[in-house]
Amino acid sequence: MKLNRIQIMIFKKLSKEKGLDADDYIQQYSMEFICMQRDSLQDLSEEEGDNWIHRAYLLSL
Repeated sequence: MKLNRIQIMIFKKLSKEKGLDADDYIQQYSMEFICMQRDSLQDLSEEEGDNWIHRAYLLSL
């Protein structure tokens, strides 16, 4: 299953904070956050998105 619209909005916000386009953000940080190379938002599953967002949240604390 692909990302839902809330996850997409979160990824757009995370990428904006890094000064990147959402797909560039995914390509650059996917190995760090989910240990798999992904190249765009369309490549992420809903579960991968949840894991990524959860980890990004923990790192922000």
